[in-house]
Amino acid sequence: MPTVIRTLVGAEVGDDPTVHRSPPPVVVRRQALHHVNFGRLLMSQPQGPSGHLERVTLNRRRLLTGAGAAAVALGLSACAPGTSGANKGSSASLSPSAAATPSATVITGKVVFWTINLKEVYSDYITGMIKEFETAHPGVKIDWVDVPGDQIDAKFLAALASSNVPDAVNITNKLVAGAAGKLSDLGTLLPADQFADYVPGMLNPFKIDGKQAAIPWYHGGAPIMFFRKSVMAKVTGFDYAKSPKDYSQVLELAQQIYDTTHVYGTTMIPSDTVMRYHGVTMISDDKKSAAFSTPEAAAIIQRYKDTYVKKGLAPGSTSSANVPPQWIDSGQIGFTISTPYILAFLKKNAPKAYADLELAPAPTTSQGNFLLDGMQTLVVPSGSKNPAAAAAFIQFVTNAKNQVDFCKLVPIYPSSLKAIADPFFKEKTGSPLDDKAKEMIATELPDTTYVSYGTKHDSELTKVFNEGMKAYLGGKADATAALADLAKKWDTILAG
Repeated sequence: MPTVIRTLVGAEVGDDPTVHRSPPPVVVRRQALHHVNFGRLLMSQPQGPSGHLERVTLNRRRLLTGAGAAAVALGLSACAPGTSGANKGSSASLSPSAAATPSATVITGKVVFWTINLKEVYSDYITGMIKEFETAHPGVKIDWVDVPGDQIDAKFLAALASSNVPDAVNITNKLVAGAAGKLSDLGTLLPADQFADYVPGMLNPFKIDGKQAAIPWYHGGAPIMFFRKSVMAKVTGFDYAKSPKDYSQVLELAQQIYDTTHVYGTTMIPSDTVMRYHGVTMISDDKKSAAFSTPEAAAIIQRYKDTYVKKGLAPGSTSSANVPPQWIDSGQIGFTISTPYILAFLKKNAPKAYADLELAPAPTTSQGNFLLDGMQTLVVPSGSKNPAAAAAFIQFVTNAKNQVDFCKLVPIYPSSLKAIADPFFKEKTGSPLDDKAKEMIATELPDTTYVSYGTKHDSELTKVFNEGMKAYLGGKADATAALADLAKKWDTILAG
């Protein structure tokens, strides 16, 4: 039976993805990922602008699933669309000068290392890294423990509450803020220059209350626009090179598609991620109250309701189903905005839809950023008995070479600037769409920013807002009242 994962890549990435999802076919939430579920990796993936899970049933070797990086959703996003996830060992792809090497600091002792659902498929890759690190540091022994995706949250939080904590831990982004008080400041454990290679927009958000609580690992990439060529050919004047640059233009195009073709434009709600693309501040600076109940935000969601009523947004936008009734595989919408993982799904399960696709960059914020709400991270609990060695090890795991090697095994994207510059991301696979998506995401990576509320309630806040927007689009409440009601709910949650 397929496993439903929330996001992303977003997915969410989903409350954003549990990177590490369970084996068999996986139903991933659209982000996001991001972030997108692959195989056994639980990763957090954004649920994506639409606020729905997208239907994706993929072989776990192709998709790492991840804990909802969007809420601890389990599911990864694509690093290299169309690649297979065979269980192979790490292979050098970067020159010695390009790949970071283990710290020269003398470290010793045991490091208990937790991952999420990686052992079954990616054992050779992980053990290969461990052996390399132990060879460079003969006094260190890495004790690898692989935790099932549906147990990681509870097991990690229980460990933090005890005196027996692991030393280096893979957790999804949604857990970091709530656990930050019991995580080590990596800025005091690693030299400053060892943070220089991480994408700033993926590293800096994990600096909480002045300390670097986590470092980013992998994710599902920035979103992409997926168009049905057969529909867009009927839209007068449409040019892929001039695809929507912001979400206001997305709404305009969605309505134009329906008015011209009587095909729904897309499936979407004004989710919390979409609101941030519109520039709406969702939470107060002190993180104690909602900040979105404003006339400006009300005007934005009113536009979505108007477009929904006029059928530019498909009726399935308000569906409670994990997958909206109208989606890109069913031929009932003109476009969708998601992460590249859907290419692998469509190629396998809906080849006619795959053949009818064209891609374009997704809209950005006014600052030119792509938002990522699903991310896998690595942390060192403050109760670790060997924090120095643990910090050196997680930095090694996330160096450019090791990240590229991981991306070659599964459709995910790195958090390393050097990694994304690797020739791998421009290699041709014989599949023009997959190659275009991979290179597009690689180009967008430096402008991709992880976003969160920075509270222990992030997943619940996202869920409440997005469900509220579905109710608003399909209901009779006016925009001002709908936002005021959601703001009260957020304030109650944040007070808890």
